[in-house]
Amino acid sequence: MDIEIESHVENPDRIERRREQVVSAAVKKFAVNGYHGTTIKEIAEAAGVSTGLIYSYVKDKEDVLLLVFMAIFRRYQQEIPRQLEGVTDPLQRFCTAVRAYCEAVGSNVGATVVGYQESNALSPERRDIVKKLELKTNALISAPVEECIKAGYFRSVNVELLTFRVVLLAHGWALKNWYFRDRISLNGYIEEGLSLFLHALLTPSGWQHWRALNEVAMRPPQPSKRPARRRKAG
Repeated sequence: MDIEIESHVENPDRIERRREQVVSAAVKKFAVNGYHGTTIKEIAEAAGVSTGLIYSYVKDKEDVLLLVFMAIFRRYQQEIPRQLEGVTDPLQRFCTAVRAYCEAVGSNVGATVVGYQESNALSPERRDIVKKLELKTNALISAPVEECIKAGYFRSVNVELLTFRVVLLAHGWALKNWYFRDRISLNGYIEEGLSLFLHALLTPSGWQHWRALNEVAMRPPQPSKRPARRRKAG
């Protein structure tokens, strides 16, 4: 999806670099003061640039908020496919996608919370953009779910509803991080969540396949056999 945000700078690399700098600063300020309580000047100061420089890369503060959302979803859309690369088994793909989504949220907690708190500050047109970005990300979860159902590993379920349950699991780590961070690791949180999903979804065939996958994963690596060395004639 092509999303145009006006810039007076023509160099794409410079635009991307500066906008990343602005987004990082904006997330920190929005998290403390809220969107409406933060000014472009404060974002500029946090980013270590002048106010005038920011206006070379965005038109207004709403552009900055949209950039925050774009950065959030870009991370999901890069990280989930990266971790799925080379994974062909449907059940492993589902678990990998869930882990990747949760880990992406875990590495960007502040931006995720800001996204939930400030989405209503966007214009209706821009909220529609964010919704489309979210649905594009959701497809990375729903595809492995459909593969598991087709393979007979998952019972038939409402795929869209299940996908949003996964989204809520991932986002829950950020939204309730104040509670979870002192009680459970991110990895433990992910594995507990996956266990709940698998116990609700796996068919008898799915359980059999899941056990087989775990047996292979727990099997110790076999030592490589070296060819016998020939003794030299004395």
